[in-house]
Amino acid sequence: MEPFPCLLVSMVQLRYLDISSNKFVGTIPKFIGSMTQLRNLSLGNNDFSGTIPSELGNLTNLQQLSLDYLDNCTIENLDWLSHLSQMEDLRMSGISLAKQDNWINVILGLQKLSTLYLGECGLSQVMHPYSYSPINSSSSIVTLSIMDNNLNSSMYHWLFPLTSNRLQTLDLSYNKLDGIPEYLGNLCNLTSLFFYENSIPVKFLDFLNSLSGCTSVSLQLLVATQSQFTGSVPDDIQKFQSLQYLVLSFNQLNGTISDKIWQLPKLQELDLSSNSLKGKVSKNIGKLNITVINLSNNSLEVVPFEADMLNMYNVRSIDLSSNNFYGHLPNVSSNVQWLDLSRNRFHGRISFLCQIDNGSLVYLDLSNNSLSGQIPDCLWRFKELKVLNLGQNNLFGRLPASMKYLTKLEVLYLYNNSFSGDLPISLQNCTNLTILELGVNNFSSYLPVWIGDKLTSLYALSLRSNNFSGTIPLELCHLVNLQILDLSMNRLQGTIPSCLNNITAMVQHQFWHEINVHHLYGRYSFKEYIDHVILNWQGYAREFSRTLELVKSIDLSQNNLTGNIPYELTALSELVALNLSRNALHGDIPSNISQMKMLLHLDLSGNNLSGQIPTSMSQMPSLEYFDVSYNNLWGRIPSSTQLQSFDPSWYTGNARLCGLPLTKPCPQDKELEVPTLIGHSEGTVESIEELQRWFYIGVTTGFAIAFWIVCSVLLLYSRGRHAFFRFMNTLEDWVYIKVMVLIAKRSKIRTT
Repeated sequence: MEPFPCLLVSMVQLRYLDISSNKFVGTIPKFIGSMTQLRNLSLGNNDFSGTIPSELGNLTNLQQLSLDYLDNCTIENLDWLSHLSQMEDLRMSGISLAKQDNWINVILGLQKLSTLYLGECGLSQVMHPYSYSPINSSSSIVTLSIMDNNLNSSMYHWLFPLTSNRLQTLDLSYNKLDGIPEYLGNLCNLTSLFFYENSIPVKFLDFLNSLSGCTSVSLQLLVATQSQFTGSVPDDIQKFQSLQYLVLSFNQLNGTISDKIWQLPKLQELDLSSNSLKGKVSKNIGKLNITVINLSNNSLEVVPFEADMLNMYNVRSIDLSSNNFYGHLPNVSSNVQWLDLSRNRFHGRISFLCQIDNGSLVYLDLSNNSLSGQIPDCLWRFKELKVLNLGQNNLFGRLPASMKYLTKLEVLYLYNNSFSGDLPISLQNCTNLTILELGVNNFSSYLPVWIGDKLTSLYALSLRSNNFSGTIPLELCHLVNLQILDLSMNRLQGTIPSCLNNITAMVQHQFWHEINVHHLYGRYSFKEYIDHVILNWQGYAREFSRTLELVKSIDLSQNNLTGNIPYELTALSELVALNLSRNALHGDIPSNISQMKMLLHLDLSGNNLSGQIPTSMSQMPSLEYFDVSYNNLWGRIPSSTQLQSFDPSWYTGNARLCGLPLTKPCPQDKELEVPTLIGHSEGTVESIEELQRWFYIGVTTGFAIAFWIVCSVLLLYSRGRHAFFRFMNTLEDWVYIKVMVLIAKRSKIRTT
């Protein structure tokens, strides 16, 4: 952080001064007011504090002034602004105008003002926003933003004088507006209207009707994401013949899409994603001269696609994912860059890929359909491809050799198909891969050494549920960025490589922010792909997606691995899940396993492990799942809060294991003498259980009362504190004995 450079005081002839987006502190110096030749002054996005000096009013030649997001600055009086008669561009977003009741009068006095940004200025708190009365506004404003001011529709009476037929761009986003006034529909030069993230429900038909004047002829762009629009996309949309960009994603539209929308002659980008739209999509969709179309995440009804339904020449991005479309995959334009038809009911082969011949495809997601056949060997066409997702289909056969041309590929997701054979060595050319998900297929042969040598950018490698055999190659330890390693449910043998502690991503307290998210930005919208991997988590298959970047996991379960659990493995201090179950591992659980402080999930079940559960495990407070069942462990389960709270089944199958939560006491415990009860009826059992319930209620109530008494004693009486702690030392043993007695009674009663 630096103070404002005072050497500027001598530069009185300066015409352009831009020090925005730095870390200047202190107050804005008053000497700037002496730089009267300034035409452009930008001070925004700094850490200035205090009052904005009224001396800025001396800059009578100023044409552009930016004070954006000087959040720690205040304005005592706006009168100085009225002296800036040459002002054309004024940006004051983030500065409170809550006490400036005359701000509109000041603004209207700037006859040359064309651009005004007043976002986050607290305008909803202004008591008397203007006293201007002429019927026709003389405003010269072309671009106006009053976004994020907590405004409701009562503000429209003072917005009126700021709007005229000169207005071209209006931003009303992030407010609480329940619609728009009809006078906005008479702005004959309005081309862009932003209305996103308004928190009050609005009928989309009513919204369009309010714009049905000459605005409907001029409007080119309407962006209203997350504005709680309801209803359908009505026939009235046909009035907006100049519309080029229509973005209505993440609303509550729940009707149908009018066929009239496909007849808008200038429409270039259409985004109706993440609504509840239904009905059929007209075949006229193929007549659009459009570049981006996104209808994903709706409830559009089943429509059989025709071959050329999406073969629009100018189309660059098509997203029809998560609907009910079925039929064979349609042909698409060779100009398409992003194609997402996932989560539908398409079937048949994917040979259409060979008709896309200009190599511009960047993103292809056909997952979660019923596609069959092989991947055609024409992938050499897609040298720009970054995401290839064909998961959850019925594809089979070997991977084509032409995959070697996918040198820019970042994501390869083929999960849950029937691919077979070994992994082609040509994949080693895909050195930009960050996630390789080939799980639940029929791949076989040895794990390739080149994965560790060539694919060094991987953060996730999943080969689970295949037929890979042989040993785990040491070269996998070269994948220092790896956060997820899943080799479970294969036929691997040999020992666990001790060099896995070289994977620094599992050791260092850091993660790659949004490494699992891939964006495609359009002009006013974006396409987002989020990596997802299915992992065995606490005994169940669970899909991780948005939180995937936080998961650091190793799963080597259900193989034929032998030997000890490497001592070095415990150095992976950032690992959250380790699954080595259902192998043939032997030896002890490493005594220093408590170093793995972040571990939530640990599954060592179904091995030949022996020895005791390390007492250091009582120092692993994050542990939520710990399964060591069906080994040869012995001795007392270490005392800790969580180890005794786990399901007893996680310890079963270890004949010499004892202590809570198991009912088997350890030999060193004093044997509890419980009198044998003969001839108990069901009523006796119920009586004892009722007695136990009242026992717990009494203990709880007594504890609450005693707790406050004891606290008072401890605070006021030092001798009492010493007596209390001596009492607590004996209380632990007393509670343990009582609990064991209750368990023994309950067990014997139910066996008689």
